[in-house]
Amino acid sequence: MKTIALIPARRGSKRLPGKNMALLCGKPLLQHAIESAKESRIFHRIIVSTDWEECVELAMSLGVGWILRPERISGDQSHDFEFVKHALDANRGFDIFAILRPTSPFRTPYTILRAMSQFIRGDCDSMRAVERTRHHPRKSWVIENGYMSPVCPVKINGFPGFDLGTQMLGDVYCQNGAIHIAWTRVIEEFGNVSGEAIRPFFTAGKEGIDINGPEDLKFAEWLMKGGS
Repeated sequence: MKTIALIPARRGSKRLPGKNMALLCGKPLLQHAIESAKESRIFHRIIVSTDWEECVELAMSLGVGWILRPERISGDQSHDFEFVKHALDANRGFDIFAILRPTSPFRTPYTILRAMSQFIRGDCDSMRAVERTRHHPRKSWVIENGYMSPVCPVKINGFPGFDLGTQMLGDVYCQNGAIHIAWTRVIEEFGNVSGEAIRPFFTAGKEGIDINGPEDLKFAEWLMKGGS
């Protein structure tokens, strides 16, 4: 089976401008992603999908492939499906693709190997990294006209979920950006990157930490330098 790593690195970012090239311990986030992919030694090809010349230059300097994505699929509202299909249309002949986001710098080669091993044995369309959520959705609210209503208006034994202890609500998992793996056939069969049969990949420890804003970058720097 032939595998391809797709690393999305568009230029735009509202909360952390230039996020994918932001420095973490002296290296751009994009470089952390490329190095973990290369060191895993399981990908037949690694492609950086970007609209940013600096990312192209970094990809070339590190010896991996790149593809310039058009402006129409490089905005805040663009879907993963668009950049993945664009990249796979230009890189045919692969059975499996993995999305490795630069915003997950604590993803290690072992993380990738562990996920790929589980995926191949998983009898699924795709596998997505998840971690147990700290904020249960049954205790979440939307506010309209000054009044609150629960996001999940369900009752358990006659009581609304938001009135119960979190331990009574069951475990809920939130996706993170560490890794997403799927068969390339999913793109054509389902018109998305996930399909229908989706397995979880449980990240451990720091693996699932995402960089979305300046405070996340500072925290990651502290952790990477030995903070605990």
